Amino acid sequence: MSNAIAAHKHRTRLHVLRDRLKRALRDQKRGLAGATERVAAHRAKRLEYRTANA
Repeated sequence: MSNAIAAHKHRTRLHVLRDRLKRALRDQKRGLAGATERVAAHRAKRLEYRTANA
């Protein structure tokens, strides 16, 4: 796999994880059910990915 493809996959993954967290935070602010659990799960997943690929 070329470096450009690998970098694009990494950037895309970071943005997906960021967007999921932001969406969960927005839902939490609106008071939707299950949003707090989603925030915790997405934060953990994002931190796990960031530490594995730092």
